[in-house]
Amino acid sequence: MTEIDRTEHQLKTDSGVEYSPHSMMHKAIVQMDPTKLEMLDRFEEKVNGYKYTPSDSNVRVIITGRDWSQKRLFVYGCTSSEEAEGYINEIVSSVCEIGHDAELIEGPKITNIAVSGDLGTPLQLEDLSVDNGDSVFEVEYEPEQFPAAIVRVKEISVTFMLYSTGKFVIQGLRRREDIEPAIRRIQLFLDNYANEV
Repeated sequence: MTEIDRTEHQLKTDSGVEYSPHSMMHKAIVQMDPTKLEMLDRFEEKVNGYKYTPSDSNVRVIITGRDWSQKRLFVYGCTSSEEAEGYINEIVSSVCEIGHDAELIEGPKITNIAVSGDLGTPLQLEDLSVDNGDSVFEVEYEPEQFPAAIVRVKEISVTFMLYSTGKFVIQGLRRREDIEPAIRRIQLFLDNYANEV
């Protein structure tokens, strides 16, 4: 299932952890003729490409690639692959309307699902940052720079930002069905760590 329903306020794992998937990032490849995209409506030239800002939306599309080659489109903020494809089709149509060829040739594929939630209990982040000898987890905590502990779960290639309140954000998920297993994995890590302290 690729769609995230904005009407779902909070979901719960079997253990009672509340979470909410809130946005996705997609990647697509578009073949297009050389086009000065900044001349089109809602396109802005950036250092490494272009940004397309759809009207009446918080979605952003970053377009990279050489003028004479395939373009990589990164769509941020969608709630489904269908929505991302709609914005990509808007871009393709805009280019075609000025007489240039453009065609979606790959994607969109989900590259990230952002999830926020609450473990329901405060965390002692200073304790987590002590080397625990676990090669599966990499923990960084520098409260002067960022208020959360950053925990990379290497075996499943996701990153948790854990806050002292028990709230969290997950980055790096590519499938919705991986959300709850990732939460269970971080809970196991925190439970084992609490037992060792």
